[in-house]
Amino acid sequence: MAYRVVTFLLAAACLARGGEAGAPGGDWLAVVRAYADAMLSHGRDTYGAEHSPLFAEALDRKTMRMLEGEALRRAAGLTFDQWGIRPGDRMLGGANPQHCQNLYQILYALTQVTGEKKYAAEADASLKWFFTRCQSPATGLLYWGEHAGWDFLAEKRLAVRQGNTHEFYRPWVFWDRCWELAPEHCRKFALGLWEHQIGDQKTGDYSRHAAIDNHGPGTDAPYARHGGFYIETWAAAYARTTDAVFLRAIETIAGALEAARRDQGMLVSGSKKTGRRTRGDVSLAISLWNAAEFVPGELAAKLRAQAQANDEAFLQTYAPAGTTGTNLWSAGYGGSGGEMASRANVWMLRWRQTKLDRYQSLIVKSAAAYLDGDIDLSYPVHPGTVGKVIFLMLHAHELTGEEKWLARAEQLARQSLRLFMGDGCPLPRAAHCYDHYEAATDADTLMMALLQLWAVRQTPPAKLPLVYCDR
Repeated sequence: MAYRVVTFLLAAACLARGGEAGAPGGDWLAVVRAYADAMLSHGRDTYGAEHSPLFAEALDRKTMRMLEGEALRRAAGLTFDQWGIRPGDRMLGGANPQHCQNLYQILYALTQVTGEKKYAAEADASLKWFFTRCQSPATGLLYWGEHAGWDFLAEKRLAVRQGNTHEFYRPWVFWDRCWELAPEHCRKFALGLWEHQIGDQKTGDYSRHAAIDNHGPGTDAPYARHGGFYIETWAAAYARTTDAVFLRAIETIAGALEAARRDQGMLVSGSKKTGRRTRGDVSLAISLWNAAEFVPGELAAKLRAQAQANDEAFLQTYAPAGTTGTNLWSAGYGGSGGEMASRANVWMLRWRQTKLDRYQSLIVKSAAAYLDGDIDLSYPVHPGTVGKVIFLMLHAHELTGEEKWLARAEQLARQSLRLFMGDGCPLPRAAHCYDHYEAATDADTLMMALLQLWAVRQTPPAKLPLVYCDR
């Protein structure tokens, strides 16, 4: 571990100055590997009566322990207005694998890159423990997502605000692996998602929120992106069980969302009474396309046709408005600026499925807004925001082949080291002006972007199993 820290310090110092050492991009690998090693060595659940391989959501970067004392009071006292993170979305005393999903992706990729099996083995151990120990026996729903987590001290669901609320934070990209690690628990979750998340199984009305420890679904907030996450979950379950209940669930929710597009001219983005076209529509199209791979032919064709209809409706409504943002680097819940990069990265996922020129045009136009200028530090900048912009630069390079995008990605990567790790700690700050580490600001997205930058800079470029999941 000491050797890795020294390697990180040398690499970070060199890269922050703009220099290179060794093969192009090699030092980004050292930075990412030091982050992963630090989380494996210091970021695990060594607290309470029962220790586990789960990863802590928040750490003191000086002590490399969970926050306590004055450090905890400072971090816990941050308000939404100060940095854009809602109190009910934070897991200061435990774990939430959906917040750490890109950390898991990094661990699996590092085994591929380095040949060291420990990285994937530790990811497996963590995910298996979570799926087999952190599931409500009443509903089958997991203690994860936007508002829930696992308390390291109390050894139970975290008692944060809305802590009994189940809501996906990101799509879950590890269904293949988790079905291998904990098949019965994955089946119970998929079934629980149908029985306890969907408020009306006849109409397909649902809410993105549901109770975890008791039956408590709603019907008034059928957000499109969440419906897509459910459909992908059920498609993975059907592929492994051939249970018809999962086909029924897919058909019901896909049908309800298609009716919203067809009859209302838009998907319901917030409540059933109001709606607007958002990137959630494109996220749904991505999910429908992904799910089609695992279901019978007739349903697969229906899902793909629905996704294509969604493309047309979205592009007709959104594309004429162009890409705008008042602050390109604003972060947090509902951020108006950093969201531009996030939206464009989602469009890239859909472009890879469709190769539609109009998506390509929007992506490149969005990337151009970030091509020059400094990061705006007038508001706390999250590491994940810079990571999303680096991903966008890499996507623009993939689409155009122009070197200027890679040069900008390298520049932003060096700036990220100064902003978030300039003191030599391999864990990024929660924001450029706050000193603790916190997964809710997507440090794992920044680290995964640096790993992808390393991969692109290899000759030939390395192909890593990394999936952009911030959608």
